[in-house]
Amino acid sequence: MPTIVTLNRLRTGFSLMEAVVAMSIVAFASSVLLLGVEATMESVHEQEEITIADGLARQMLDEIQGQSWVDPALRSHPYQTSLSASPDELLGPGRSKFDDTDDYNNYKATPPVHVNGKALAATDSSGDTLPEAFRPRSNFLSSWRITVEVAYLNENNHSVQVADYQPTNYRVLICRVYRQNRDNTRREVVSRERVISYIPAHD
Repeated sequence: MPTIVTLNRLRTGFSLMEAVVAMSIVAFASSVLLLGVEATMESVHEQEEITIADGLARQMLDEIQGQSWVDPALRSHPYQTSLSASPDELLGPGRSKFDDTDDYNNYKATPPVHVNGKALAATDSSGDTLPEAFRPRSNFLSSWRITVEVAYLNENNHSVQVADYQPTNYRVLICRVYRQNRDNTRREVVSRERVISYIPAHD
């Protein structure tokens, strides 16, 4: 009687189902990883924007705070009832003719520029042109805008603004920095404030 021999084959691969399951796991893990990378990149980009905007705002506030409370020609009348630059002071270049804090009220610049009107990224703190190796690309700040508001504050409550015709010994300096989106709308990146005061001289 003939003998029947059964040979057991050794499995050398995956079944179709096993391969599909493995590919599904890899795809899911990859998607989670990509989402994590994307979120990290967005967070880094956002922090980079905030750092740049904060630097622009603080630099502007430092500049304004270094100015006189009132135009040197009007020292005997420190309580102005109109906070704005005169037509002559607006002739520039840049903010070079601003000589007191109220000149900055309603100031806007797109892109932000140095006090002398030169491109901000191309000059140092003194307004001198940086060596080419230290200059960012020419359009680095082209999508940025900086605005300034100067207003009187209530003598007893420094969180309340009052009209120009009600001058007090306190002013708030508000600097906002915006960036242009791809659809040409603008979003506020940072808003920084400082309160300054005027101390009348006594004989």
